[in-house]
Amino acid sequence: MNEIQYNAYVMEYSDALYSYAMKLVKESAKAQDLVQESFVKLWIKRDQVEKAGVKPFLFRVLYNKMVDDYRKMKRISHTDSIPESSYRDSDLSDKDLIDRAFAQLREQQKSIILLRDWEGYSYEEIAGIMGLNLGQVKVNLFRARKKMKEILIGLDQEQIKKRL
Repeated sequence: MNEIQYNAYVMEYSDALYSYAMKLVKESAKAQDLVQESFVKLWIKRDQVEKAGVKPFLFRVLYNKMVDDYRKMKRISHTDSIPESSYRDSDLSDKDLIDRAFAQLREQQKSIILLRDWEGYSYEEIAGIMGLNLGQVKVNLFRARKKMKEILIGLDQEQIKKRL
């Protein structure tokens, strides 16, 4: 891969990577850092990455870096979950309910839901990005959706009780 090809990949995949990173970390600066680090790693490994594997490579690097950063922060701060009382204090819109439920998923579940339902990747592409086999992707997606549903039902019932 030469500079021209690399720059073409940056132009082609930057927005999708940034969107994916924002859904994962919810902070613009962190998302930009993840995207930049993904492209830096692509440049370093440019002779080892084939043309067809550039997109999965970038998403996988971003995901792995996000997980590494999350694990480091988790070790530093033991307050990595939202207290249950914080979403009982006020009425939440449907989007807020979905965001709260999504925040309670494990990182791998979040990534699979984002890649499949938000970005529209195929199971095979997700498997390549995340380093899983096809069966693991399907099972994890099913479990993530099931957990989201359970959480949403619980949150929605809390909202109904508050209104009564």
